[in-house]
Amino acid sequence: MLKFISTFMLVAIIGVIGYHYYDYADGGSLFSSTTLASVQEIEHQEYEDAVLYQENREDSTLEELSKQHKYLNNVTGWGGADTVDLRNLKTSDEWKELKAAVNWMKTEGFAPSKVWNDMENANGLILLVERNDDRTALKYLHRIFHDLDVTLNEITEEQGETNIWGVTHALGSNREIRRINNHLKKNF
Repeated sequence: MLKFISTFMLVAIIGVIGYHYYDYADGGSLFSSTTLASVQEIEHQEYEDAVLYQENREDSTLEELSKQHKYLNNVTGWGGADTVDLRNLKTSDEWKELKAAVNWMKTEGFAPSKVWNDMENANGLILLVERNDDRTALKYLHRIFHDLDVTLNEITEEQGETNIWGVTHALGSNREIRRINNHLKKNF
């Protein structure tokens, strides 16, 4: 009987490890979804397409995305997210412009597609920075803009940092998307 129990336990442990490994290899899709049903202020929808643009708005949307990414680079780069004066940041004209840009990209730049969920997350992260002085939210906000800018504007290594964080609904991995979603859910 003891041999049966120990064999059963060994098989169960191997099964759990295998399941976790499969989840890891699959990008983290087995253990939770990438939507936030319990945060009312953030509305995620299911879309087929990753990124679509409003008619005749692709160029202006990509320019705005690049502009806001550069702004966030200046704010968060080289440890800046940990040292920036959040009080001054939140009252700056550039911060107000970022907030307006996120709203514009959601309503007039991008068309209904997965990237709208990223703009929802960006709005939520901005609120966390403003309400809670949340520096992690500021870092995640920068990562959303970084990933979208690098990918959609096809940034090369000669032009700048091309590391992809994988945090966007449009282009990322379930595991990394879940990190931001969990942060929003926990801190909202």
